[in-house]
Amino acid sequence: MAIAQDLPPGVLLLSQVKRHVQGELQRLPNVSCLETVHRQYRPAKGTLAPLDTIRLEVLTNGNKELYASPGGRRFSENHPSSFAGSGALGDGLFGLYLRTILVTGSVSNRYIGEEAVAGRRLARWDYRLPVMWSGQTVQTPEGSGKVGLHGSYWADPQTLDVARLELDAEDIPPAMAVTEMVTAIDYARTRLGDNLEVLLPESAEFRLVKASGETFDNRIEFTHCRVFGADTSIDFGAPGAAGQPARFGAATVDDTLRPLPAGLEIAVKLRSRITSDVAVGALIDGVVASNVPAKGTAAIAAGSAVRGRIRRLEHYTDPVPYMVVGLEFTEVEVEGIRYRFYADVVEIGAAPGVEQTLHTPFQASASGSGGASNGGPWAIGGLRQTSETIRTNRLPGVATFFFHGDKLDLPVGFRTLWKTLLLAP
Repeated sequence: MAIAQDLPPGVLLLSQVKRHVQGELQRLPNVSCLETVHRQYRPAKGTLAPLDTIRLEVLTNGNKELYASPGGRRFSENHPSSFAGSGALGDGLFGLYLRTILVTGSVSNRYIGEEAVAGRRLARWDYRLPVMWSGQTVQTPEGSGKVGLHGSYWADPQTLDVARLELDAEDIPPAMAVTEMVTAIDYARTRLGDNLEVLLPESAEFRLVKASGETFDNRIEFTHCRVFGADTSIDFGAPGAAGQPARFGAATVDDTLRPLPAGLEIAVKLRSRITSDVAVGALIDGVVASNVPAKGTAAIAAGSAVRGRIRRLEHYTDPVPYMVVGLEFTEVEVEGIRYRFYADVVEIGAAPGVEQTLHTPFQASASGSGGASNGGPWAIGGLRQTSETIRTNRLPGVATFFFHGDKLDLPVGFRTLWKTLLLAP
């Protein structure tokens, strides 16, 4: 009988990762998240440019997904592309691909070894799922067809969490007029309550290229994830009577978190210090800094509790050490009633190192022809000094900013100002 030491590299670890992923999917509750899709489009003979931004509410149990417009009363099985007039949208970004690649699929795996990814040591496997076993279907206006998949995934050898999954479609039917379809999903631990922490997608990228040369690029972010109310009736299509499959049902929206009126300006102060040692996904707490009036009364009293999490905490060293920080607020509690914190940040407070745009100087030869975006070149000692400005995308409920240096320190009382939005498509 073979012992663990005699197994090929990565086999025992892969078995552990698969069991861990299966357990994560089995204990995943009904979860609802806000999906924000920043879409770019390149015509057959043109350049890539922003197309639009789409926001959807997605409800999942790790096996199937339902969609609705934000604030809508019903979720449905309609593909997310039905919510847009044109362009491309992907689905299956929660547990569907994880289940297919690591739990149920007839996948061939090859262990590559450990790699350094964003400052972490992760184990990598390459895989292939032939079209006859994949069950994956591509839908375009030109038609639909089954495809195979190949790609890679990375897992943490210590926690066994999958950190990233990449999928590249293969054997695409010629009638589809699609030459490339690539999806990459980044996962992270997400706290949904005091005693519940689950593995969910945090962001994803989706690219589709047609035979004509048209290209669709999507950058997808998931925010405001929460457990869907236990008192809400949901039908995810469990098997029906006499072995017949049940219809993929609809569900009403969770009313546990009540909506706030649009246009309220809410100043929030942190209740605890945030440093570089805090992990992404860690819970954060704040308080409303001053009374928020509505029609002459204090709609939200100063001191009301605001809750959220660390959304981003990315470390970069090139061209200078800096961090990208994202603070996500999801709810505010007023006199024991919880309200959904759906707002745009309008002001980020002052603190040492905190900036909303990052100016990154670098050097090039004086004879170089490079220019600068937002800033001009100047010569010093035979070198051309050039500045570049970097900005980040805005997400509702997320304050994203830069921090100069590699030792983050946001003090107690760090202030952000928000303006509530109407939950509408």
